[in-house]
Amino acid sequence: MRIVTISTDTPAKLRAGRGKHGLQATMLSDPQLAITDLFGLRNTGFHSGPSGSVKALPVPTSLLVDANGVVVWMDQSENYQRRSDPDVVLGALRAKLS
Repeated sequence: MRIVTISTDTPAKLRAGRGKHGLQATMLSDPQLAITDLFGLRNTGFHSGPSGSVKALPVPTSLLVDANGVVVWMDQSENYQRRSDPDVVLGALRAKLS
């Protein structure tokens, strides 16, 4: 199993914050939202980013993708400032891996 995160942060910012939450994941930088757009996850609504920052952000989304690249589970937030509850994601992992 591989955990991948995608963020609009620069690679340097991702490296600097890597240890903050103890996340063991591959962290991808997507400042132009190219990967975000491939999944249709661009949030063009209001966000509180600094002036001149990215005009849109990804919608916070957790996906479980199988070895064939098929999305087998998705949890998507209605609020860009909230992420999937870890217990919800772990429950989905347990259900799909059992």
